[in-house]
Amino acid sequence: MSRIPRILLLTVAVALAAGGFAAMRGKQAAPKPAAAAEAPVAEFLQDDLVIVAPAALDRTLPLTGSLTPFNEATVKAKVAGELVAVTVREGESVKAGQLLARVDITDVQARVAARQADVEAAKAQLVWADKNRAQQKALLDKSFISQSAFDNIQSNYDVAAARLRAAEAELVVARKALGDAALVAPFAGIVSQRHAQPGERVALDARVVSVVDLSRLQLEAAVPPSAIGQARIGQPINFRVEGFGEREFEGRIERINPAATAGSRSIAVYAVIDNRDGLLRGGMFAQGTLTLSSVDNALAVPASAVREEIGQTYVYAIVDGLVKRRNVKVGAPDAAGRVQVLEGLAAGDRIVRVNLGSLREGIAARLSGPAPEISVAK
Repeated sequence: MSRIPRILLLTVAVALAAGGFAAMRGKQAAPKPAAAAEAPVAEFLQDDLVIVAPAALDRTLPLTGSLTPFNEATVKAKVAGELVAVTVREGESVKAGQLLARVDITDVQARVAARQADVEAAKAQLVWADKNRAQQKALLDKSFISQSAFDNIQSNYDVAAARLRAAEAELVVARKALGDAALVAPFAGIVSQRHAQPGERVALDARVVSVVDLSRLQLEAAVPPSAIGQARIGQPINFRVEGFGEREFEGRIERINPAATAGSRSIAVYAVIDNRDGLLRGGMFAQGTLTLSSVDNALAVPASAVREEIGQTYVYAIVDGLVKRRNVKVGAPDAAGRVQVLEGLAAGDRIVRVNLGSLREGIAARLSGPAPEISVAK
């Protein structure tokens, strides 16, 4: 084979290289075809959705107030005199009828003795008047004295009898004062305060000892006029007290004030709490809720899921992978931020929990992560 010239070979190589480079540039410069438009998809997390399920729904009203003993009394001196003994101190338990204090009875005994002497004197006068009347009656029967003279004798007898009755009544009062010198507990309870000390001279009605019964406590709270129509005697009230953390106590409405408080126009309700274990004390501040109504197996959803537009309430539900608008009828919210669904949803429906922005009906829905839990309490 004849030898091809080197220059010719180089010329051919350069020409081929130039043609290939031109072809590559043409391929890169060609415009890409337009990508197909993607349909909008709403992506939800587990906390974004809630599954509608029956649950107990309680409508409550927040209440605050102070605890006070249901029974409390201040034992006062019923007779004036020197306080010779106070047998109890603050915090001690006492029984009904137990001696709390005693007033010096010297003066009282003297008054009793004086009244006793008055009674004896009145009896003696009555005996003399009775004998005199009997003698004068015999003379009257024999016409030795006139009727008017006998009437005067009868009047003296009646006065003597009346004086005896008055003296006996004063003796009863004096003897009662002798018993009143001993101050006793009116009921079983705990001594809350000693107002006087032994050796002091106390006046009539002076405070000596205060006793409280902590077996039952009372919580007084104010209810606004808008809710008083739903308050009923016997309704339960749950509350917490400072110092007991998250522990809840329970009581029941026992009385409702018939008149509104001046100024606030609120109505006072009184709840009674069983405190036989003695944990609670008078004066503690309590915060609680009054259960106005309770519905079992109610279809309840978070109030944040319900939207309103032009007088229509609705929620967004996930149906067959699409976002659907469901018109609903709901009741009043409870303390946990839930509302009862009266119409428009069924158990098992999945709805959007909160307002996630602009959602459109009919767009595709996709759930990321595990399936949403069945809960309406959050």
